[in-house]
Amino acid sequence: MSDYDKQQWQEQQAVRDAALEKQREKWAKAKARSARNAQRKIARLSQKLSESGDLTDWEEEFAGSVSERLDKFGSAFQDPQLGRPADALSFSQKKVVAALKKKAKEKTGNPKAEDSQNAYKPRSSFKPKGGFKNKNYKPNVRQIEEDLPDEAPSTREEPYIPEPAQDRKPPFLRLVK
Repeated sequence: MSDYDKQQWQEQQAVRDAALEKQREKWAKAKARSARNAQRKIARLSQKLSESGDLTDWEEEFAGSVSERLDKFGSAFQDPQLGRPADALSFSQKKVVAALKKKAKEKTGNPKAEDSQNAYKPRSSFKPKGGFKNKNYKPNVRQIEEDLPDEAPSTREEPYIPEPAQDRKPPFLRLVK
């Protein structure tokens, strides 16, 4: 390998390393932002529940330990199988936070929380708008009842069935004499 090839390879490697370092910085910033958001959410929920007097000892301990781990490590879980690496909370911790959020909504007397329990509302970004639909459109449909006569015949006529003549011989007997 010549000196030129070695120098070219080193330059390419330096560019790759710089791009990787830039991406790592982005991931670190995103993880720190996620940790701050999770910490704020947990603090807000625990404050709401403590004001209403519905915060249990377990929930208080959970909020304290998760906040402490978020401060110290930037993440509240260690095992990568429990959640995505960029997330601040594991899947099960997110479920607990969602339960706290639901409990806080119910206790604050939010009318939307009561409606959401009784009625199913699909979560979809698609919202039908109606568009070109004409509100006064009536399909041009033929009504069969209009074509029928007003008075239906009450007696049914029997079809005409002619009776065979008695005096005539059947065709096969005519040939015999």
